[in-house]
Amino acid sequence: MRHQDIDPRVEEFIKIDKLALMSAKDVKHHVSATGTKATAAAAGRARRSEEYREARDEYAEIRELRKRNWIAAHIRERRYELDLTQRKLAERADTSHSFISKLESGTHIPTIPVLKRILAVLDEDLLIGIERRIPGEESEREIAAVPGLMRA
Repeated sequence: MRHQDIDPRVEEFIKIDKLALMSAKDVKHHVSATGTKATAAAAGRARRSEEYREARDEYAEIRELRKRNWIAAHIRERRYELDLTQRKLAERADTSHSFISKLESGTHIPTIPVLKRILAVLDEDLLIGIERRIPGEESEREIAAVPGLMRA
């Protein structure tokens, strides 16, 4: 089943698991309000729900990818949340399926125009930030939307 078919109760558990990034040590000792260890509760949900297992595994892969390439991880996570296939994203962003696949694997960085198109499909805007570091003073930051560019 795809993400859009997930029962709202399961989706809430996924959201909780996604937000609660704990170390293995923290998880072993964390006890929920009902007295069940968090790891045991998550294991129970995984045993009962294929949807939960699929989402849990996807978010685990995204967390690992984020360590190597946060842009790729963000695109993969957002595509998953919107229930889009790589092919559908590529089609809507006017790029190739193989490019989206390579991008999400963390091996490619898109050009700004291509990234802007991909993010537009994902209902997001690309912002660019500039930080000026002045010794002994607080840094100055500017953030702005990427202006319209020619197609890549």
